[in-house]
Amino acid sequence: MRILLKLLQAIFYSTNALLIPYMPLLLKSHGFSPLETGSLLALGPFIAIFAQPLAGMISDKIGAIRPILIVLWTFMGLSALLLFTTGVQSVAAVAVVALYVFFLPAVSLLDALMVKSAEQLNETYSSLRLWGSVGFMLTLIIVGGQFDAWGGVHALLWIFAPIWIGVLVIFLIMREPTAQSASGAGSETRLSRTMLRSALLNPSLFVFLGLIFLIAVPHRMNDTLLSLHMEHLGANASQISWAWAVAGASEVIGFYVMAKMIRGDRLKQLLGLTALLYAIRWGLYVFITEPWAIVALQITHMFTYVAIWAGSIEYISTALPKQIVATGQALLSMVFIGLGGLAGGSIGGAIQEHMGESAMYAMGVVCCAVAWLGFLVWNRRSTVEAKLQEA
Repeated sequence: MRILLKLLQAIFYSTNALLIPYMPLLLKSHGFSPLETGSLLALGPFIAIFAQPLAGMISDKIGAIRPILIVLWTFMGLSALLLFTTGVQSVAAVAVVALYVFFLPAVSLLDALMVKSAEQLNETYSSLRLWGSVGFMLTLIIVGGQFDAWGGVHALLWIFAPIWIGVLVIFLIMREPTAQSASGAGSETRLSRTMLRSALLNPSLFVFLGLIFLIAVPHRMNDTLLSLHMEHLGANASQISWAWAVAGASEVIGFYVMAKMIRGDRLKQLLGLTALLYAIRWGLYVFITEPWAIVALQITHMFTYVAIWAGSIEYISTALPKQIVATGQALLSMVFIGLGGLAGGSIGGAIQEHMGESAMYAMGVVCCAVAWLGFLVWNRRSTVEAKLQEA
């Protein structure tokens, strides 16, 4: 079971190795402008905002994740097939939106499955998730070296097909932990309105998600537009692939370290420090314009994305009842990927088109600096409240 889960992570996140660096280039080949590209890559996550919590609640209601994953993955594959084969711009626009609408809920549900499985196997989420980064990195290295030789964006269908089939096969043959074995709560593991209402009305959850949103906006902006940014700097397809491969390699190291050191009692300090590191990272992107230097800077991914995502997963798993783990992960993905993707893609695309990449990354510095200050204030207030309760 442990090996199968690691293999699933590796193959599943290989999908991102195609979608993140090459989707903007594919849309450009369809004739979309940077603003249109950013808006389209934000529209799918925006609509997924509504699909993610719905998928999470259905999963918690039936007490199973795997059946929902199979349905989502099937429709995601059909959308990808349409996108990669059509020559009509309007059809491509609909297909790319549909792809993300089905793909993003699958990401949050897979995270929920990993949290359940890690508990049963006496593992950590990070120790399983790092294999997703291994798959992401290896796919980028392999594809990046042969991308142009294989036909560029026109070969994406044949590159994507074996990845999609591999994930579907694992979904069909794997067994997920039962609600009873994962939480020991028996029938109480089913989602209830009281449980959901209590979780969603928690003020700390709103503060946390608000600060995460500020960090997500420039992060998702970079995910969406880095390939175009590097292309404007004169980078070729190989350099773009290496940029994401370096990010993937740094994730492997980052998740390995986080699996050893993450502590629930210092999550707010960790998240605050990460916001500051994000601000520094985007500040460097403002001034550095050499493609290979950008590739090297991608190693900062391990200090920023890995820390914020692993820390956020841990916070959600401790702040919300285990009985609504899928709903909790869906809320996090809804904010980080959905709302963050909408704001980052559309705002970042507009700034890139009208003011340039430097202004785009400067906006990221401001967002993350505000988030850093927010975490400082929140942590200080929590500390004071804890001392008052002890007194």
